[in-house]
Amino acid sequence: MKKILILLYLAFSQNVFCYVGNKKIQTELPKNEISVSYGVFSIYTLLDGIQPGLHIQDCESDVESTLLSKTGALSLEYSYTLSNKARIGLIGSYMGFRHEVKTGDKTGEIPLGELKSQFFGILPKIQLYWFYHERVAMYSKFAIGVALNTRKMTSTRPDLYESFNENNVKFEFQISPISFEAGGEQLRGFAELGFGNYLMAAGLKLYW
Repeated sequence: MKKILILLYLAFSQNVFCYVGNKKIQTELPKNEISVSYGVFSIYTLLDGIQPGLHIQDCESDVESTLLSKTGALSLEYSYTLSNKARIGLIGSYMGFRHEVKTGDKTGEIPLGELKSQFFGILPKIQLYWFYHERVAMYSKFAIGVALNTRKMTSTRPDLYESFNENNVKFEFQISPISFEAGGEQLRGFAELGFGNYLMAAGLKLYW
């Protein structure tokens, strides 16, 4: 985390210096952008035990879910340029979680089965650029939308806890105030810091 923040600070400082020294640094944004990224530390992970694990009503009983694995936030995005300062677009996202469900009494815990939870999100977004150059750029991103949450509980002890399979629609968002990209005129790497689907993300984007 500290290394990423230091790199972003150095990159930002360097490009602000370039901007002051060269007023022609601003160039036109390409019309189209498509990107793929991987993010970590989702808000769903922070709320583990409520979402995407067992619901609050489940937690009232002597049953709990323990996170076994997660995919991280996988995103595919498309953006269209409105001006040299703004882009609008759409994010398609996916996250998957796997939980162990168990209960316990004075004699010890009893395994009950496995809970799988997946989120398939669609989020309209806007990107506002601090500056754009043919090699580097810095921007902020804001997105809000919905996600289909599928939850499947496979019980190994139906006498104690029943299996279930349900679908729900959840509110989903991403706020990334500090985002930096660097590379060529068409292919670039990028990193984002924010809150929502992920706290940190990195990926590649293609312009045309």
